[in-house]
Amino acid sequence: MTFVADAGMALQYARGLREFYRAPVDLSDPTGAIRAMLANRETSFVRMLHSAVWNNPVSPYLALLRHAGLGRPELEALIAREGVEVALRALYDAGVYVTLDEFKGRTPIRRGSFELDAPAHAFDNPLARHDVTSRSGGSRSAGTRLVVDLRDILNELPARYLFKQAHGLLDRPSAAWWPAPPALGGIKNTAALLKLGIPILRWFSPTQPLFGRTAGKSAVLAITTIVGARLAGHHLPWPEHVPIADAGIIARWLAEQTAKGLRLQVGAGVSRAMRICQEARRLGLDISGHTLRASAEPLTPAKAQLIRDVGCRYCSNYTMTESGRLGVSCGDEGVPDDMHLLTYRMAVLPQPRVLQGWPEPVGALHVTVFADRMTRVMLNVETGDYGRLERRSCGCPLGAAGLDLHLHTIRSYEKLTSAGMHFMGVDLIDLIETALPGRFGGGPTDYQFVEQEEQGETRVKLVINPTVGPLAEKEVQAYVLRELERRTEAGRLMTDIWRGHDMLQIERRPPYLTSAAKIQTLHVLKSR
Repeated sequence: MTFVADAGMALQYARGLREFYRAPVDLSDPTGAIRAMLANRETSFVRMLHSAVWNNPVSPYLALLRHAGLGRPELEALIAREGVEVALRALYDAGVYVTLDEFKGRTPIRRGSFELDAPAHAFDNPLARHDVTSRSGGSRSAGTRLVVDLRDILNELPARYLFKQAHGLLDRPSAAWWPAPPALGGIKNTAALLKLGIPILRWFSPTQPLFGRTAGKSAVLAITTIVGARLAGHHLPWPEHVPIADAGIIARWLAEQTAKGLRLQVGAGVSRAMRICQEARRLGLDISGHTLRASAEPLTPAKAQLIRDVGCRYCSNYTMTESGRLGVSCGDEGVPDDMHLLTYRMAVLPQPRVLQGWPEPVGALHVTVFADRMTRVMLNVETGDYGRLERRSCGCPLGAAGLDLHLHTIRSYEKLTSAGMHFMGVDLIDLIETALPGRFGGGPTDYQFVEQEEQGETRVKLVINPTVGPLAEKEVQAYVLRELERRTEAGRLMTDIWRGHDMLQIERRPPYLTSAAKIQTLHVLKSR
């Protein structure tokens, strides 16, 4: 980036921060605020369509609606008569939806004879402001361009407040192990915490804020984030670089807080939360009493159990950077990732999707967001996830606000293919996080499947952290193949392919990280 570009970006970001921190927020009745927005969902949906689709001549959704022969009067009449969800299903059936590859600009939009080459920025909301721009931390590529309008966080605050209330966190100071800017998670979460009046004691970062190939942008955004908060009267600590391998530093610090009688809420990606717990257990440290807000990756039963084993509590959320917050965990959950979907600002449509090698279709989730300040227009956009949806009443503040649509057991299928076969699912996650550690030692983040194409042929490696100790690799390989063979039909198909092509190899090294410092159960390397 040039100096002029850096300065312009910093100025825009600083203005956005100043407006955000100065914006009045009434949280005296967050329950009433959410109920009022729920009562006006249809109006919000129509308003979004008006501003971001019908009045946006370059919108890919406008082209899809015209191809489907759907006009504004009949669509608005359908929404008024049948509601948001029925209208979304009718739109989907008419071909008005976007796959994840289409939304990210990887492939053209094709519906029969209709074809539209839509780059990712074609889905930008014309009414949103680009306060800060970054990229996602994917495993396949350098990531997708992402933008944030800080004003959208204000729309999330009532739900964030009730989420904190449901888990007893409103009066707990916070600490975090979030990536430093230019990663957007830390930017958005620190701003929301400070706006809720929750102090941040330490900000540990798995990424270095001042070095690397994006050093200029990283430094500018980090400095602007800290200075902007402090000028608004909020203390925001400078991000301290603590790599994944040094999780013991954070575990020791948390043990010191426990010894002082201080109980914190600690924000971290799920894999980083696991490393804190593993290090605390390895070092014999008492970190009990803290609440780990583990996000960005599936919070599975095995990972939740590890948090409980060290005496901590957990909560989580469901977020896409393009959409903002979609769900927050229930205070009365039955499974670790039981989420209240924020249906006052979004809707979700499950759609059966057939994956090669799977015995039955999955309910692929498609999301529509109608919050005014969303930065990307999302109308029946595939998320790459599936999960279990159910309506139920619960005893937590989020349920009392009318957020009765729950989503849990959220898993991803978007990247998980090998030799033409989709091979990720609950059984494979259980193999990585529970069965392998139980048989050979280590924890949920010490094992990882890695896929790479080498000279046109797909190879799959089972990466095992050296900290697990000496292992007989042939025994591990045979165990994995037996487990895959017995668990599911898809597993048996995979096993035949992997045995026939000698695809499964063992590699002893720390699990690979994404650019956002996540440890994924399956990590895809670039071809070589």
